[in-house]
Amino acid sequence: MNNRIQSFLRLRKQSDTVKVICLFVLAAAVFFTSVIYHTWDIYRFVNTPAEYVLTGEGTVSQKRMDELAQMADVAGVSRQMEVSITVMYRGMSTAVNCSLLSQDYIEKLFDIKLPAGTKRIYMNGTAFSEMLQGIAEENEDLMDAESLKPADASTGLDIRYSVAETYKSAKLVVVKEDGQEEKAFTCTAEAEGRLLREAYGLRVLFERHDLDGLHVERLRKLGYEIENEEAVITEENEIGTKLLHIQYGLLSTGICLIAIFALKHAVQKGWGR
Repeated sequence: MNNRIQSFLRLRKQSDTVKVICLFVLAAAVFFTSVIYHTWDIYRFVNTPAEYVLTGEGTVSQKRMDELAQMADVAGVSRQMEVSITVMYRGMSTAVNCSLLSQDYIEKLFDIKLPAGTKRIYMNGTAFSEMLQGIAEENEDLMDAESLKPADASTGLDIRYSVAETYKSAKLVVVKEDGQEEKAFTCTAEAEGRLLREAYGLRVLFERHDLDGLHVERLRKLGYEIENEEAVITEENEIGTKLLHIQYGLLSTGICLIAIFALKHAVQKGWGR
């Protein structure tokens, strides 16, 4: 084995063709590594839940809910209301947009079990940062947003909140999401009775993403408009870019392998003379 390695190293020094073969081998390894990386990235993305925010006409009937719940790969469906709440943290307050959803849906969305007792308000990292920034801006002479950040907000921060004028106690929980958090999202559980009477929006959670756009196609055929369509299009474009990386990576790897075999054949032919 050592003799073969020494022979190869000697040939590499003596032959420019062998040096070129080494470069093609290295390039093929780089291209194929890129293919593996982007393939894994797509696989991981496809196997994460996909959520769509929908609007239709009028309040949401139970028939509509059942219709969505029976679709393939649907993990959960909830009526949705959007309200503005005032959150008081460390004695300072700011307004936050909050989605009211069913308890069952929130449990499936975050894979948790909502405890009884104190109300929970859930925020993603973007929403939490915006809340702290809002507090800092309203109290700019006292502190900045960084000084308000706790060591760990995932276990729940003691806050007070108000929808009208009366403040009530609650726990604010910051949830970690897969991937990049781009849009602020705050939600809390609401009674089904109120959602049934007043909700005009819907959220539907699929167990996984799709690559062929069937989710969106089916939802549109049912007459829904997709409010978070911009985010959906962004995800589709990102997947399209990754697929192009895979396609060109495979093509480049193939070209490198062809070049390697052709040059190897030329070298061996030269040795035979």
